[in-house]
Amino acid sequence: MKNYDAVIVGAGQSGMPLAKKISNLGLSVALVEKRAIGGTCINDGCSPTKTMVSSARLAHLVSRAADYGVILPSYHIDQETVKKRKDHIVTLFRGGAEKSLRKNKNIDILMGTATFKDRHTIEITTSAGTTKTIKGEKIFINTGSEPRIPEIDGLDNTPYLTSTTIMELEETPEHLLIMGGGYIGLEFAQMFRRFGSKVTIIDRAGRLVSKEDEDVCKEISQIFSDEGIDTIFNSEVKKVTYQDGFSITSKTPEGDISLKGSHLLVATGRVPSSARLGLENTKVKTSDKGFLHTDDFLKTDENHIYALGDVAGSAPFTHIAYHDAHIAFQHAYKGNGVSKNKRLVPYCVFIDPQLGRIGLNEQEAKTKGIQYKTGKFLMKHAGRALEVDETRGFFKVLVDPESKKILGATILSLDGGEILATLQMAMVGGVTYDTIATLPIAHPTLAESLNNLMGQIE
Repeated sequence: MKNYDAVIVGAGQSGMPLAKKISNLGLSVALVEKRAIGGTCINDGCSPTKTMVSSARLAHLVSRAADYGVILPSYHIDQETVKKRKDHIVTLFRGGAEKSLRKNKNIDILMGTATFKDRHTIEITTSAGTTKTIKGEKIFINTGSEPRIPEIDGLDNTPYLTSTTIMELEETPEHLLIMGGGYIGLEFAQMFRRFGSKVTIIDRAGRLVSKEDEDVCKEISQIFSDEGIDTIFNSEVKKVTYQDGFSITSKTPEGDISLKGSHLLVATGRVPSSARLGLENTKVKTSDKGFLHTDDFLKTDENHIYALGDVAGSAPFTHIAYHDAHIAFQHAYKGNGVSKNKRLVPYCVFIDPQLGRIGLNEQEAKTKGIQYKTGKFLMKHAGRALEVDETRGFFKVLVDPESKKILGATILSLDGGEILATLQMAMVGGVTYDTIATLPIAHPTLAESLNNLMGQIE
């Protein structure tokens, strides 16, 4: 049995950078991964989906080519080539990540499923069924999350798709039914609509993106409607059958309805991958939903065990998992960790136009009783957006009436995530909105609309 200074369970976006940080101290590290180096982000999350989103966006622009004076006789989607391009990016990114890890002499990569035998001992079972036992002075859990599959009559007996398996399609669905109107469902809905599928979203909620302000929801709903995506709200799927296609029975306030489609994507959220870790052999506690309990510095109820990323209940974004590695490393090895509760959490949903969010929105500010002023600037009035004919969406900001500092922002626009980063830095730096309102920002850019946005604050 080999003893390591650190054992990291899961080679995702926390596990990989953490392994490098610890190994650079001259300490021995075992990095255990059951599936593929890179975790969800590289293998079936950010990288592959955004690669496919890129193909879908190009298809959308080609369909609008005549608007720009470019006349094309015809075009068609080659779904097999879309998949091959996606696979190439995954292989490239995964290979780069693995090469970087393997060249570090202090890191051992151990492929297999990890299970705690006691608070310091982990058994690793390979795909061939062989086992190996190791010990770790410190242990870090970065096992991520997996698609949540609801218990619905008949669903298990059908070839339904998840956010992972839908990217393996080599044909374009004739009619894609999507169960769930969250961010994952929205990205795939618009993507496959642009590939040529008929798309219907079935959502239990009363509106899309319910965590966003109502005006954001209305704008996104209108964009999706304009692109021909159907949405059925307040609808709960009760039964699913499959015979040369899917048949769905769903309950609505007006009574049961029936839907048919060629393919079904189940996009009803994700659950933490914690059930098979053997945590009962430690003092590590979990929530009712399976998230590992941690303190402000990601330490569990065992002083030497940390949990990072999705499995710890951190905001489910790659950049937050990456930052978790920094917090845990600083706390475990430097004694000066920064509380996870003190960070701003930005995110970007890669629909088109992109939806970027940071800090408070109006409904959150009202719920918390926080005073604010708001500004809003429509993209249809932005010079750069007009020049490239991408005028859907808007910039929206909340500011403190007294300090004039930014409380939060929602950016729904072309390259919205890039604009969001500018506002994030302004928030971290304490830059006031009136300062931004008069900055000489380069023309003609999307960013210069921040001048207009801050000028709209009342």
